[in-house]
Amino acid sequence: MSDDQGSPRVNSARLKNYLGAGHPVRVTGKVLNFSDDETHLLMEAPDGGKIKVLLPPPPQTHGVTDTFVEIVGTVVDASTIKHMVCINMGSDLDLNLVNQAIELSFDSKFRGRLF
Repeated sequence: MSDDQGSPRVNSARLKNYLGAGHPVRVTGKVLNFSDDETHLLMEAPDGGKIKVLLPPPPQTHGVTDTFVEIVGTVVDASTIKHMVCINMGSDLDLNLVNQAIELSFDSKFRGRLF
């Protein structure tokens, strides 16, 4: 899928559209848990789907400290992204509102005008 934006915001349903695109996407969501070895985390996307985030190996740090985060990363498969950057977003975020904004950004009435 072609996109003018450097890193479009996506939910779990739209992630598959960026397979093999080679450019980063942004997923905002709630951190559910880290793997025991901290090689990945599982997050709830704004549409309720689950996304696995592959974390960088030590000594690099992933920077995830908050309950809600935005992960910028590249798409590995339809439910996995590889972490590039984490933006911490606090402990209270309306994921439904985030999902509505994502869906509006893909609406042809607004695409290229507002987003």
